[in-house]
Amino acid sequence: MEPLRIGLVGAGVMGRGHLEREQGLAEAKIVAVADAVPAAVDAAVARYGVRGFADYRELIASGDVEAVLIATPHPFHAPIAEAAIGGGLHVLIEKPIAVTASEADRVVRLARQAGVHAGVMFQTRTDGVYRKAREIVESGVLGTVYRTVMIASAWFRTQAYYDSGAWRGTWKDEGGGVVMNQAPHSLDLLIWLGGRPSRVTARASTRAHRIEVEDTMSAMLEYASGATGYLHASTAEWPGETRYEITGDRGKLVVVDEHIRLYQLERPLGEAIESGAHWGKPAGAWAEIEIDRGPWGHAEVVRQFARAVRLGEAPVASAEDGVAELELANALLLSGYTGASVDLPLDRAAYDRFLEQQRLAVAGARR
Repeated sequence: MEPLRIGLVGAGVMGRGHLEREQGLAEAKIVAVADAVPAAVDAAVARYGVRGFADYRELIASGDVEAVLIATPHPFHAPIAEAAIGGGLHVLIEKPIAVTASEADRVVRLARQAGVHAGVMFQTRTDGVYRKAREIVESGVLGTVYRTVMIASAWFRTQAYYDSGAWRGTWKDEGGGVVMNQAPHSLDLLIWLGGRPSRVTARASTRAHRIEVEDTMSAMLEYASGATGYLHASTAEWPGETRYEITGDRGKLVVVDEHIRLYQLERPLGEAIESGAHWGKPAGAWAEIEIDRGPWGHAEVVRQFARAVRLGEAPVASAEDGVAELELANALLLSGYTGASVDLPLDRAAYDRFLEQQRLAVAGARR
């Protein structure tokens, strides 16, 4: 297949990573870069031989590219995506897809209307650990799932990190803290493995950093099936851990960092409960699951996105997947700061009002 010609918008740390990692792809080639910082554009042009633009609108209108990879800070994701779609280009967007679910809905709607592909950079889905975990869940070996757990406490950040950019840790720009910037991959995997919750009851707190938004989020989850769950994400905790648990009436899947363990019951839990034994425990056994890491990461997402455009294959993560993750993040913030349980699908207008109130409160406090 002919390589998909991609224009990269954003030549900062993330953008430079894309330029380096995706040089060897047969399916896609970054041929142009746009950034508001001239030195960043000049460096990319000199090192990679790409065409440089001072404004993403110029890149979109150039005719040089078929798709745009957006690697700017996330407050700019939706506006750039909308402009690219308006120019008839496919879009691949770094996480999160936008700041609010209502913005993300608009990106999805415009992409559908224009007949272009829109994807999200959820590269953790390509990791062999999580590919195997999803394979296990989808096999049905766990039976009916009744509990989920996500612990994402390995996102530790220093105060210097937040101080490094005026947009970080603010309601005006980031639109939230750990659930908006660090934990989108974690939330996406929770949905990918355990399904979409139907209600969240959350608590947001700023435990350790001098920022406007939360550095810690904890929540109870409810699912339409009757299952329940728990999640915890933090940039203010160490030692950190990345953990997922999916528990069903036939077994339990535990993913901790780079390891997977699977417990399989010999018979459904309901049968064991009704066995008549007073003190016996259900019979079963743990097994360590072997993992084939294989190719994974950002380049793999770009490669598969190009194949989606050229060959009609499924992308690693669609824009709709990005909406699902962002909707959960928005719901956690709304519940975490208001103290009320929030139902999903999220009331977009209610969330937009909440976010505007948070921004106005900060602006008023600064006067």
